[in-house]
Amino acid sequence: MFWLLLFIVPVGAYNTTHSILHQTEQLCKHQHMTCTYHDEILVVDWNIHKPRNIVWNFNEHARELITGELALHMLYQLIEFNPSERITIIPVLNVWGRTKAFHRPCQRKNKNGIDINRNFWYNGNHKKYSKHSEEYQGYKSISEKESILLAKIIKDAKRYINIHSGEFSIYMPYDGSYERPDNYHVMNKNIHTYAKYCPQCQVGQAARTSLYRAFGTSVDWAIHQGVPEAYTFEIYGKNSFNCKEMFNPKETEPILKQWEKILKLTIN
Repeated sequence: MFWLLLFIVPVGAYNTTHSILHQTEQLCKHQHMTCTYHDEILVVDWNIHKPRNIVWNFNEHARELITGELALHMLYQLIEFNPSERITIIPVLNVWGRTKAFHRPCQRKNKNGIDINRNFWYNGNHKKYSKHSEEYQGYKSISEKESILLAKIIKDAKRYINIHSGEFSIYMPYDGSYERPDNYHVMNKNIHTYAKYCPQCQVGQAARTSLYRAFGTSVDWAIHQGVPEAYTFEIYGKNSFNCKEMFNPKETEPILKQWEKILKLTIN
């Protein structure tokens, strides 16, 4: 289809946030794809007439530009392989932040200075981070427009995938606890299946495997709400003091191709 070819980006280039959203709007001309704006956040549904099933969430942290690129890449792929399941995609959750990150490469939080992925805290999974911390959780759980929207979407999901960058890993819950979640054996089997396409990935329960506890994440909240499966994919990382290099590869294509294979597995 010719209109799909109009927006091909040179290998290694990064799309602005506006470009990702504009290209996504064009893709939503496809009969199986529906786009809905919630304020400036665009939500895409593939096969919206079916019950909520799989949710892919991208660019929750602003500086992780590669995740928005993967979102766009996967939207093109959905048209190619035409899955029968309903898939809900948030290409860029932190729209304000990603836009700023092109000029502030270490930008992580949202416009209100809150880490969206620490804003899902609940009793037993809560840490009071400093207001000036990169992990500041906010004064109230699910207080931000980004977290409010995401919570509404993932509470009805069967499988939730939160896509980040900063390392190579495939994690299952919990992020903030060493306990085993319900459905442990299913999720543990799945992450090792996904990992066949990521030999460099750390694989396991996040808190145990990474030796770092992150409190108030959307993945932990999803499991707490009864979502059967939730995962964190960290799709790229480099040891560097340069934020742009730490979170985003110079050449995007190898990463997009690698994680395309893994995300396709999450549909089965």
